[in-house]
Amino acid sequence: MKMILNERQHAEEALEYGKMDKKPTKTLVCIAKLCLEEGKSKSDTYNVLHEFMAKSYPNYNTVHWESFFYRVIHQATRYIKTREERGKKSLIEIEHVSITHKELNQIRELRSKRLEKLAFVLLVYSKINNQIHENNLYWINHAWSEIYSDTGMAVSKKDQGLLVYKLIHSGLLKESRRFDSTSVQVLFAHPEDAIAIRLTRFDDFILEYLRWTGETVKDCSVCGKRVLAKSNRLKYCKNCKKKLGK
Repeated sequence: MKMILNERQHAEEALEYGKMDKKPTKTLVCIAKLCLEEGKSKSDTYNVLHEFMAKSYPNYNTVHWESFFYRVIHQATRYIKTREERGKKSLIEIEHVSITHKELNQIRELRSKRLEKLAFVLLVYSKINNQIHENNLYWINHAWSEIYSDTGMAVSKKDQGLLVYKLIHSGLLKESRRFDSTSVQVLFAHPEDAIAIRLTRFDDFILEYLRWTGETVKDCSVCGKRVLAKSNRLKYCKNCKKKLGK
């Protein structure tokens, strides 16, 4: 998942350990939000961003980044102000997403692995959006390329639309009334039911659904990455296996 779901933790780890997202701009936005939420001035926030990049980013050039820092700070200031005016938290801090037995059983009834994977991912996205926007509307407006990436499936654009249409036709989704919108609403959420899966990690989270269906999913004994295993003997993910020369 490309989203940063715990902005506070991400910013704190970036400042302490020099960790950075593949897209540095995402990390800078989180740091700016954290600084402003803590009451730092815009100039102090600029200095924090500058010092972070100077330490953590190869070939950092102040001139190239200066205008971007000010833009990030301005956007973060407006974002925090808007959130506070609406009585919402300044930073996104999602620690887990819970999936219930009733939701999983309804997904399983689709009897199509491709539709099941897509429905599961859409359900997770909708619950994440609920936490971000602090509502219970279950709407999704993310890029479909990002959503399908999290399903772990290679799907053509034509088939992407077809799979979504099938979920709409089956009554699990509702499309937006706006003709220019690709947003959909999940209609099969049952948060009142008993929890079956509690997601705390969102890298390859589709594997938790496959684990629930009975497939063998193991954690790499070196890096902890989840791996779909063909046998119980599997110990390492592909990258670690290559590094170890196994």
